[in-house]
Amino acid sequence: MPRLDGKVVRQAKKISALLPPLLPANRSIERALLELKWIKDELPKDQWHSAVNRRLKLEPLQYILGNQPFGDLNIICEQGVLIPRWETEEWCTRLADLISENACKRLVIVDACTGSGCIPLYLRDNLASADTIYNICGFDISKEAIHLAHRNLLSNRHRKFEESNRVSFQIADISDANIVCKLPVHKIDLVTANPPYIPLSDYKKPVIRGGVEKSVRQYEPQLALIGDVDPYKQLLCNLVKPSQARGFIFEVGYYKQVDFVRKLLDRSWAVGYMNDSAGRVRCVVGWKLDTDLDILERLCDAII
Repeated sequence: MPRLDGKVVRQAKKISALLPPLLPANRSIERALLELKWIKDELPKDQWHSAVNRRLKLEPLQYILGNQPFGDLNIICEQGVLIPRWETEEWCTRLADLISENACKRLVIVDACTGSGCIPLYLRDNLASADTIYNICGFDISKEAIHLAHRNLLSNRHRKFEESNRVSFQIADISDANIVCKLPVHKIDLVTANPPYIPLSDYKKPVIRGGVEKSVRQYEPQLALIGDVDPYKQLLCNLVKPSQARGFIFEVGYYKQVDFVRKLLDRSWAVGYMNDSAGRVRCVVGWKLDTDLDILERLCDAII
């Protein structure tokens, strides 16, 4: 990472003594000012100095503020659990809109590697007005993640939901071949997941060579990040196939993971991929042919 220009640091100090510690993470006065505004808006004054000094050490702002917006939700964030990203929010929005527009009457959704619980909670929030009876279960191998997901479930009860519709969270592991019978749902329709997908080699690379941001390596859990293709095999072989689910959407970081998933499925399945708004491949999408979940094709930028 290039060194900061001393002129920029002096200029920042003239604006506010709190601003220079925010520059290493933001690299510009404009972005640092925006973060300082968030800190002042969301934290009491006696915590401002502590907050900017934590940011100086590249701690993610979401951990410092303790939350991250995700759609209309406010997701509690804590170290040890992955921070929700805009890319995930984007495909969740498209999925919820698709389900609502097509009046799916009844859905059982399982969200693997649920982390903070942002995906199930977003779907609950955005399917509440749809004429859909749903049951959504999120699970994760991390006790810290499930504890936080339960906290987010409680803290986001700002709307009234039908008693027939519910969200639940529990500890479970995608590597468990018997996972389906351990989940509190029956006849799973759709599986969603943002699994750990970064190859270890890329995780260790410097940012300038396409590696992971230093702040991510320092503060976010490796368990939720490092995985490459193995998690997709576990999702398909231990969850999607045994449950006879009719569709899935998995977040990916590389096209090779889309191709890997396609090769694990027979021709009764169709597979495509979805790009994010930055033009990067973001999700692999699969659906059983000649079923009601063939609507998932509409999410795809290409079928493979």
